[in-house]
Amino acid sequence: MIVAIGGVQATVRIDMTMPKAPDSKNMNGGGVSPWEREAYGEGGRFGSMQMMPSGDPSKDRISVYYSGCAYRVAHLLAGKGRKVAFMSVVGEDPLGMAALAEMRRAGVDISGVVTIDRFASEENQDTMESQGPDAAGTVANGLIRQSLTAVRVEARNFLGDIEFLREDDRMLKEITVSQLQGCQPLLESAEMVFADGSVPATTLAWISLLCREKGIPFYLDPASVEGGEDAAGLLPDLAGIMPGRREAEAMSGLQILSGDQMKEAGAFFAEKGVQKIVITMKGGGLYYREGEEEGVLRPERVLRFSETVGAGDVVTAQLLDEYARGSSIEEAARSAMEAAALYLADCVDERRY
Repeated sequence: MIVAIGGVQATVRIDMTMPKAPDSKNMNGGGVSPWEREAYGEGGRFGSMQMMPSGDPSKDRISVYYSGCAYRVAHLLAGKGRKVAFMSVVGEDPLGMAALAEMRRAGVDISGVVTIDRFASEENQDTMESQGPDAAGTVANGLIRQSLTAVRVEARNFLGDIEFLREDDRMLKEITVSQLQGCQPLLESAEMVFADGSVPATTLAWISLLCREKGIPFYLDPASVEGGEDAAGLLPDLAGIMPGRREAEAMSGLQILSGDQMKEAGAFFAEKGVQKIVITMKGGGLYYREGEEEGVLRPERVLRFSETVGAGDVVTAQLLDEYARGSSIEEAARSAMEAAALYLADCVDERRY
């Protein structure tokens, strides 16, 4: 069984079409939002509003989905027929319960997920106290509850630029050692453990120590620059890593821009004791190394403008699946490249304006 450990985040994304240009006579009056005034007013970022074509805001696309590297990797591995368990901490709120229901439908074992009804860590306590003793309970009319599960809300204009962004990821700090210790037997029964960089550094260190004592291979995708920085001290205990280029820079302290620098980074990680090393390059393939075997794989199709969100999780899941099969690092890397190519096959590589 593969145990995946990481956070869950509900993402609400609004892709706006070009809004109808407001009447110039009303630009300084009511009914015109600050965003419209900044965008279409004289000297605005899109020029004079009289030059802008009309649009239909009713055609804005609203997407709601769950993200989190380990969360998605667990889904993907279950879809490949792997026995996989997910360990995390989520809130006892509608978002958290929906995320778990989605996991159950995918066939993922969620016995290692802890649910909580209020924040407990010291890092979140100040916010709790400022909102009163019942901050996690009902408010106003008794129907609205403060969300505990991590949430990201973003609105993008027709150029793809983020115009509005709000994120509450305090729940990720609740993935503490004390919360997960009750699920330790599940962790100890794993044939392979995978974690992402949303897990706090102290918890990653505990997982790393436990895996070392039990002889369980521990793999890590830092998932962010911050996650790479947190994982830098764990390298000797990691069986494998799969960072992006910038995350690999954070983990190694090296600049990675050229092929030679990629090999230098690979040598650095190998010297630290990491056995399987895969560094992905956004839109540009990946580098792999195990022992003296290394190489760079380039995609047949390079995407310059298309959004590639999720492709990294596809690569990570495919690598773990291949490692579980006993594949060589080159076989695993080629298989991961093929999986990413299939995932990105429908992406349109063009600017949105």
